[in-house]
Amino acid sequence: MKVTEIAVSSYRNLHKQRVALGNELNIFTGDNAQGKTNLVESVYLCCIGKSPRTDKDKDLICWGQDKAFVRVKYQCRFGDGEITITLNAGAKKQITVNSVPITKIGELMGYLNCIYFSPNEIKIISQSPAERRRFLDIDLCQTDKNYFYSLTRFNKALQQRNNLLKTAKTVEELRDTVFVWDKQIAEEGARVIAKRRTFCDKLKVYAKQSHATLTDNKEQLHMEYVTQIKGDSVADIAENYLKLLQSNLEKDFQLRHTSVGCQRDDIALTINGTDVRSFGSQGQLRTTALSLKLAELQIFKNIIGEYPVLILDDVLSELDIDRQRRLLNFDSDLQILLTTATEINHDLASNNCKFFTISQGVCSEKT
Repeated sequence: MKVTEIAVSSYRNLHKQRVALGNELNIFTGDNAQGKTNLVESVYLCCIGKSPRTDKDKDLICWGQDKAFVRVKYQCRFGDGEITITLNAGAKKQITVNSVPITKIGELMGYLNCIYFSPNEIKIISQSPAERRRFLDIDLCQTDKNYFYSLTRFNKALQQRNNLLKTAKTVEELRDTVFVWDKQIAEEGARVIAKRRTFCDKLKVYAKQSHATLTDNKEQLHMEYVTQIKGDSVADIAENYLKLLQSNLEKDFQLRHTSVGCQRDDIALTINGTDVRSFGSQGQLRTTALSLKLAELQIFKNIIGEYPVLILDDVLSELDIDRQRRLLNFDSDLQILLTTATEINHDLASNNCKFFTISQGVCSEKT
């Protein structure tokens, strides 16, 4: 999968422009706050419909403007494609895929696949379980639309159950109304758990290999999906899930929220048997995060038949020269969009690399 052209207008600080990309490594240099991250972020926006840096669409519109526009043209194994997003101040964003309007974000998933890696991605390892669940959910939503819809239905049912827990006067009153939501939570949650577990089982194999390569076999990375709900099949998980919800109803009534379920699941990560989340050094946290990203590339290729686009936002400074070289020459079939505030060592780049410079919101190709 390759992005062939990015067109933007009034997106953050970016001026109206079109940028034609190369098939392999694309390097964007420039001082800080010139628009490098904004340009590659616009590609990710067309991938999942939202920014990795903010939940508010209005933050993506240039100050003083009432709308912003992004168009990404791409090639995949099925042919050429085009995604456009128009962001409107005070109104819902408009999305089209190959000139056809879509009304639900779920309809966007799977057309343009991207993996985004920035220094902030270390939070996947170091911060709360919510970050690791988000990591799984983004990948699974891109590769499996059914997962996206199961997760959406689960979240809606969970919100309804929590609303009941907040407003019910007694447990007895709650028992009469909560069962319909418990049943839906158990059914959809079981699908979510089963798919997350299967994805993690595949991911951990590649993550272990990537981590061994990055550390010259000095460290062994192990990851495991952790959930309260047991079961070998979706049906078993759903049955156990429903029982757990019912047995915890009085506790949940006291807490006024649902205390059990896949909204509390996590990924356990260890290096040489030690919990990297609690005891890993900054270097180990960065390397673990990178190992997961490289593993994602392999998973995507296995599932969809081609690599996603890899977006590397200001990460080279976090890596030594050997790891930079391995990353930038991962595979000639992989397209990389790389931003950096410093000049890159040209010996690290392939012959098919394209260089760009960004200044005051304008991107220019270096010749």
